[in-house]
Amino acid sequence: MRVGGPAAAFAEVGDVQHLVAALSVCRAERLAWTVIGLGSNLLVRDEGFAGLVMRLTGDFVKIAVDGTLVRAGGGVPIVSLCREAARAGLGGAEGLVGVPGTVGGAVRMNAGTDVEIGDLIERVEIVMAGEQLRSFTKPEFAYRRSSLDRNAVVCAAELRLQASTSAAVQSELRRRIDRRNETQPLELPNSGSVFKNPPGDFAARLIEATGCKGWRAGGAEVSTKHANFIVNRGGASCADVMSLVARVREAVREKQGVALELEVHLL
Repeated sequence: MRVGGPAAAFAEVGDVQHLVAALSVCRAERLAWTVIGLGSNLLVRDEGFAGLVMRLTGDFVKIAVDGTLVRAGGGVPIVSLCREAARAGLGGAEGLVGVPGTVGGAVRMNAGTDVEIGDLIERVEIVMAGEQLRSFTKPEFAYRRSSLDRNAVVCAAELRLQASTSAAVQSELRRRIDRRNETQPLELPNSGSVFKNPPGDFAARLIEATGCKGWRAGGAEVSTKHANFIVNRGGASCADVMSLVARVREAVREKQGVALELEVHLL
């Protein structure tokens, strides 16, 4: 979205040893911390974040394929995972290609479209803040949720895919990418879908039916291309975005009787 203030500290962490060390320091010093992927589902407050922001690199951006099992580090972009699977002739993950974030973030929020990453997960490797060892777990998944502890950092995920052909998978990836480009306002800074879809309906449909398309607050605008996107048309602040979020949510509640829940994460 390209809004928000600075972090007090920033670190790129390349392996489990350094991740454990960083988390231990934060715990001992009572420092706030968070891990970000590509920032694609993130809104940062205008005052910034008074703690340590970490980004996973090095070992955490590696992908390994063993038969139909794909192991991807928590920092791997979802699009890279999909392309590597296609090169290996593995299908099943094509529905994730429109997710603009990383594997770690996708696992935490069970991201997806008609396919959610939780549908493919066999196990997840995590590090818990304050612990020395990594562990494996199979989280429980629901719509845009996982059962992972808030203090767990996703180091890697193992996904079970299906044998296919590289040509077939790549063709499906191209189709889905073209569809995403046609329907989403990717030409302007945004944070993806702002609201979760309520049961049995779509947030975009409700917002459009309420007449919110094109609404503005400062430099922020409800996209005229996709109603569940707020875009930065230039010079927007986080306050502008959140003002628009509140206005849209209230209008949908009054006119449609539905309380929309945020999908974007506010830091």
